[in-house]
Amino acid sequence: MYVMMHDILFSRYPNVKIIELTGGYTNNTLLLEGTDPLIIAKIYHVNNTDAKTEISALKLLTHSKLTPRVYDSFEQDEWLFVTMDYVPGVNAQALIDQGGLDQAKTIYEQLGVYLATDVHSIKRNRGEAELPVIEKTAVHMHELKFVPSEMISTVKEVLSTLDQREQTLIHGDYGPHNVMLSEHSMFILDWEWAGWGNPLLDVAWVVWFVHLHYPHMAKELSEVFLNAYTERTNIEITGEVIRTYSVSKVIQIMNRIKHAHPDVQKEWLRRLEWTLQTNFGVNKGND
Repeated sequence: MYVMMHDILFSRYPNVKIIELTGGYTNNTLLLEGTDPLIIAKIYHVNNTDAKTEISALKLLTHSKLTPRVYDSFEQDEWLFVTMDYVPGVNAQALIDQGGLDQAKTIYEQLGVYLATDVHSIKRNRGEAELPVIEKTAVHMHELKFVPSEMISTVKEVLSTLDQREQTLIHGDYGPHNVMLSEHSMFILDWEWAGWGNPLLDVAWVVWFVHLHYPHMAKELSEVFLNAYTERTNIEITGEVIRTYSVSKVIQIMNRIKHAHPDVQKEWLRRLEWTLQTNFGVNKGND
């Protein structure tokens, strides 16, 4: 399969060296060394709707200077190829893992600023971009056979509140794991889960992520992120709101892995239970 993909790329870019990328990039992301400017190719199956979502989101953000530019997309032999700017730098999560609290706080402050000013500032316009609408709902939970019925009842109760806020562009998996940092810039990558939805979905996911992966720094990093975000928006954020929208996001992921290996399902079931039980303890912003 990889040989075929390389041959297809060589037919369009005959004088390049193809290098597989890691360190913040998803699978099947190839650097085409020798292009000017340097570009990467992301490769998906032609029926992959996430790929088409990413293309739409990146085109919507083409003037933001916060995302790679898309140069081309084409289909061949059941594969979809997307070429875009290569973004040099270091994955933000890797920097947090290597550094201390001060560096992590700087990164989370940046995350709050850019989410408020460059992503959630884009309001839904029905004629603007073809992106999925992402709602806070438990309507598909009956399909999750690996979730106990009593937990399904609890989730439905948590998600029963109305979703009244104006829909904005949301990234869908926002956080340091999808950010590349260079000396003077920050780029947000991997927009496959983007859509139109309540901005609290992104906000909650950042706080959820830091509580799950960095519990020893969760209070400080959540506070600096939420301060930066709420200073630039009119959104009120409480611990209960974080829990509600985190549960919604976990359910969305569980719907994606309902045919996955039982070990994967077991881990996300553990994370759902943890999310329902966690006190995120924040209170920021004003409506």
